[in-house]
Amino acid sequence: MKKLLPFLTLGFPSKRGCSELLDACAAGGADAIELGIPFSDPLADGPVIQAASQRALERGATMDDAMEIAASFRAAPLYFMTYLNPVLQYIPPRFFSRAGRAGLAGAIIPDLPPEEAEEILATSRMAGVPLVFLCSPTCTDERIVLLERKSRAWIYLVSLKGVTGARSQLPPQVAAFVRRVRRRTSKPLYVGFGISTPEQAARVAEVADGVIVGSAILRRVQEGAKPHEIERFVASFRRAID
Repeated sequence: MKKLLPFLTLGFPSKRGCSELLDACAAGGADAIELGIPFSDPLADGPVIQAASQRALERGATMDDAMEIAASFRAAPLYFMTYLNPVLQYIPPRFFSRAGRAGLAGAIIPDLPPEEAEEILATSRMAGVPLVFLCSPTCTDERIVLLERKSRAWIYLVSLKGVTGARSQLPPQVAAFVRRVRRRTSKPLYVGFGISTPEQAARVAEVADGVIVGSAILRRVQEGAKPHEIERFVASFRRAID
């Protein structure tokens, strides 16, 4: 079965609201959930996630909040998506130790290149919290082989050259990109960035092992969607990729 991973932002639209959305995504059929840790300089994120992160920061969302949610949420496996600076500020051994005790499924750090990840990798492996690396369409074949060697979980394929954000159309070369990476790795391949409709998700699921949906969900929350509406929205992706 192909995997569905919704993305939410910690503390958005509020701490309680975030918890309700986590439950809604799990009820809608999520296989796992990415929880973005708000950061002031989110270089991989587009305007929707940037706005959600800014609102969460203004409302006081912290890494400790993320750890508490990870320790209490059991409806679906949880991955943190954060940046290197917050991990360094929290101190990597403390970050991964707490994440491991909380049962976190893994951590995604977009601005940590695999070539410079050895120290963080060692710390994450000791804690049993695998790192998930990103692979973009500009990655060389040699770098894909490096990602295969360093990865202990799945590989996050970035569908396009750019930041996160819902798109009306995905690049036509997504399928070819997935096939190119698959020739060089045995790891599961999940595709994210730009997927905004169930129809797009279904097309991606034809070639990939999983689909990640973020900005399309958060945009609906920004527009006032309630948790039960988000549950239905996530369920529409579940039906499409199945």
